[in-house]
Amino acid sequence: MSQALVIHAPHDLRIETRDVPPLTSGEVRVRVEAGGICGSDLHYYHHGGFGAVRLKHPMVLGHEIAGRIIEKAPDVSSLEIGDTVAVNPGLACGQCLQCRAGRVNHCSDMRFYGSAMRNPHVDGAFQQELVCKARQCVAGRQKRPAALALAEPFAVALHAVSRAGALMGKTLLVTGAGPIGTLVAIAARLNGAKEVIVTDILAEPLAVALRAGADRVINSREDPEALASLERSVDVLIECSGNEQALRGALDLMSPCG
Repeated sequence: MSQALVIHAPHDLRIETRDVPPLTSGEVRVRVEAGGICGSDLHYYHHGGFGAVRLKHPMVLGHEIAGRIIEKAPDVSSLEIGDTVAVNPGLACGQCLQCRAGRVNHCSDMRFYGSAMRNPHVDGAFQQELVCKARQCVAGRQKRPAALALAEPFAVALHAVSRAGALMGKTLLVTGAGPIGTLVAIAARLNGAKEVIVTDILAEPLAVALRAGADRVINSREDPEALASLERSVDVLIECSGNEQALRGALDLMSPCG
């Protein structure tokens, strides 16, 4: 038996006991030790879903998790008991056209932890013990589960930076200092950006971004002049706020061919 965090309706979150299924071929049992709260988890909690996606029955939340292998099926050779792992929350079907083409991230039949897009929903990973496919687990040299739980959101940041192209010697502007924006700033620093500037309208996340490695932070609500001073000097823009005004304003700061 395992305790799990189950959403029933907006603001109706309960800790419940769930059966843990026995292992089958290719599976492992993970003792979950750390988890990150995604914006989608908050939408389920506050609104019962997002967009057209709505809860139709109780569902375990969570998909940004890490933990330790405590059991494995006999045919699993890629992992060992005690390994600290990050768990990929998406399980591709392996059969659709996209999977057969090697684009498993575009699987047309993806099962994603803590998602109400299907009915019945796919339970999430905020539970004490999780049975998953061994191929979903990545053993990390970083042994702290709390750090490995950031692997899933950090993958978003790494993908954004890879789409931006070479950053060496360039000035990068990140609009939005939430978790993804801050992780983008870290990824940009690792990829050689000359200057990383992060904007937001709140002081607290900007302080976190500065500690995480941003060269400059700008509170665009309190200091619009500082933002305006960047006009035509930004080589690369990565928009992480989801705010239309932030995007429109940042486009005015781009250098030619930015």
